[in-house]
Amino acid sequence: MPDALTNLPWTWLLIRGTGLTAWGLLTAVVVWGLLLRTRLFGRLAPPATLLVMHRWLSALALSFLAAHLVLLTIDPMVRFTPWQILVPLTAPWQPFAAGLGTVALWLLIPVSVVGRLRRKLGKAGNVWFRRTHLMAYAAWPVATLHYVLAGTDALAQWSLGLLVTAGALIVFALLVRGFAPAPARPRPAAAPTA
Repeated sequence: MPDALTNLPWTWLLIRGTGLTAWGLLTAVVVWGLLLRTRLFGRLAPPATLLVMHRWLSALALSFLAAHLVLLTIDPMVRFTPWQILVPLTAPWQPFAAGLGTVALWLLIPVSVVGRLRRKLGKAGNVWFRRTHLMAYAAWPVATLHYVLAGTDALAQWSLGLLVTAGALIVFALLVRGFAPAPARPRPAAAPTA
């Protein structure tokens, strides 16, 4: 193993790994969410199946994000405090780049909370869910900027390949959503006529 890798603290490797995984899962969440509103997969993946996958990917992305944040607090090189993680521009290391990660986190929290409470809130829950979803859409480009600016290997060839592929998938999903018809909604049964 090269000396450069043996001298790295294990926390740094896990911070990078969990952050990159959370970003990749966030990309998948956005793509899946956009494809939810289309008939692209036909009967292979009905909207209900896509919704389950969207929710599962969301929970997984948030889990990796939580691990990323916890690891930042125990890293021996640059120890972040909870305050520095939760308040943009207060980080001890690259405040702007780290602050973008904080902003992305805050953009994801409302949709996660409202998503869990949506049914309990009735019709207002649906309205709030749509509004918070708009905020969640903004989280991906902000998280991507965080990845590019804070990631120590963000400009490596493999990383650039990931960034281009993720961007292409999101553009593809946006185009499909814009041009493919939405899935048909089930029609209520007609009342019998006398």
